[in-house]
Amino acid sequence: MVEALDRVSQSGGMVSFDGRKRSYGFPSKQHINMDHDLWLNLHRFKMSATAGRLFTFLVGTHDEEGEVHGTQAQLADELECSQGAVSKALKQLDGHNLAWPARKKVIQLNPLAAYRFRSDKHHRLIATMGAELQNRMIEIPRGRRQS
Repeated sequence: MVEALDRVSQSGGMVSFDGRKRSYGFPSKQHINMDHDLWLNLHRFKMSATAGRLFTFLVGTHDEEGEVHGTQAQLADELECSQGAVSKALKQLDGHNLAWPARKKVIQLNPLAAYRFRSDKHHRLIATMGAELQNRMIEIPRGRRQS
């Protein structure tokens, strides 16, 4: 099964092991994976709608270094909002250590939040960013029921 999913993640297509269940596919050839605990608790970060949309856009478009290249004006155009809204959203993501401005026209996505399907690339990126990531740990906010 793992080999079949790996093959489909590289070349696209569908995989089905049981005719009664719906097939799981990777139609774009670029499968994205996110930490399960983070995914289940994203709502606890209480981000603005624009910050949530920006985060999902960054998760879907980052390169192998976890970077998204472009200006805030370009991101605003993509998200159909103002550049000021993107700036505020990025500050929220930075405050949660999910993504931050790395250089001019470059946003760094925390590889602990999202990464490409190939885990060897993920591990290499984490090793490269080691010291910076120690200062950018993601803390999932506790809910009232967990207090």
